[in-house]
Amino acid sequence: MKKILVIGSFMTDLVFKTSKMPSKGETYIGEQYEKYTGGKGANQAVAASRLGADVSMIGKLGYDEFGREHIEKLKEENIGHGGVLFDSTARTGVGNVTIDDAGDNKIIVVPGANLTLNESDIEQHKQLIKDSDIVVLQLEIPIDIVYQCIDLAEEYGKTIILNPAPAQIIDEQIAKKVDYFIPNEVESCLLTGQKVEGVDDARTAAQILLNQGYQNVIVTLGDKGAIYTGEGVEEYFDPLEVKAVDSTAAGDSFIGTFAYGLSMDWNLADIMETAIRASACTVTKLGAQPSLPAWTDIENMKATAKF
Repeated sequence: MKKILVIGSFMTDLVFKTSKMPSKGETYIGEQYEKYTGGKGANQAVAASRLGADVSMIGKLGYDEFGREHIEKLKEENIGHGGVLFDSTARTGVGNVTIDDAGDNKIIVVPGANLTLNESDIEQHKQLIKDSDIVVLQLEIPIDIVYQCIDLAEEYGKTIILNPAPAQIIDEQIAKKVDYFIPNEVESCLLTGQKVEGVDDARTAAQILLNQGYQNVIVTLGDKGAIYTGEGVEEYFDPLEVKAVDSTAAGDSFIGTFAYGLSMDWNLADIMETAIRASACTVTKLGAQPSLPAWTDIENMKATAKF
């Protein structure tokens, strides 16, 4: 099994469940409140580790209650945390998640200590990059640190997965260094200028991203499935029909499962289909990390879901 290193964010998710989203100036009484460990980086690490992957993390927390909870969660999930640092000047990142009856969400993020991850932190822990086989990155840490990590991972010959979330403009010079580029519809639209509302749009956007230099592009489309495009290859993968409760972390579940499949040297079709099943499992439960599936969940989804 290959080693996975996730370099990314930690967020404590404060989740509010409501039958409808309040309008401007409106106070609405919600139905449920929960607090979970989350963040795109931590979610992706947990998703992979929960399936049995060998996972470590690099990231930054605040010296506070939330930071301590994240470390305990990493220990519980058997994720290496020697590269997780604490900042004395910033609080642990927090996300406010509001979810309606359809399972749709609106999220406000205060990155906190995630944005204090710096070049010397990465230099201090670059041995973790050397010792890994697959490096997974997102964009909830400073973009220049993402570039630094990509440069180091390329120098050391690692497989690089970049999930460009949350959506922001990326320097196209890094494209040729990224092995697997995995945006959703919103991120694809921003990075290509191509409206992405369905499968045909996703095909067009993926081709634009390939032309920018990315080696393999996967555009995830939520309940519309996913498109894989590589050199001379394109394949569409169907979604699964499930009752969505909370779409939070569905993309992170996909990414973590995808990284796990790569670490096991599966073929691409098996990786994609399993990642889609994992994502479908995730939307059927409330919360980010509590909804990330174990193998039994994926197997049950395989037996009962409809394509």
